[in-house]
Amino acid sequence: MNDGKRAHGGKDAPECEAASGTVLALTPLPKIDLRDAHAIRRELGSVYRDMRAGRLATQDGTRLAYVLDMIRKAYETAVLADRLELLERTLNLPPTKGTKR
Repeated sequence: MNDGKRAHGGKDAPECEAASGTVLALTPLPKIDLRDAHAIRRELGSVYRDMRAGRLATQDGTRLAYVLDMIRKAYETAVLADRLELLERTLNLPPTKGTKR
């Protein structure tokens, strides 16, 4: 299994057993860029292309697209809240309920 060394942020590396009985260490997936709406849109497009090409099962792709859409909505909400707060500060209005100030 693991010879006492820890990887992946102090956690044991994920492992699986091959049909031959040997234990294989799985490599972590690369991080996905989700820093803004454009990056999230690109990732949604990538998931869509993978489903169309058959590299990703439709059910799995649908789940990933759903989660990506939730991330997009959260990002959009945060951006709109920041913009609203800036407008309120600029106009010296009292903050609306739920904004940080």
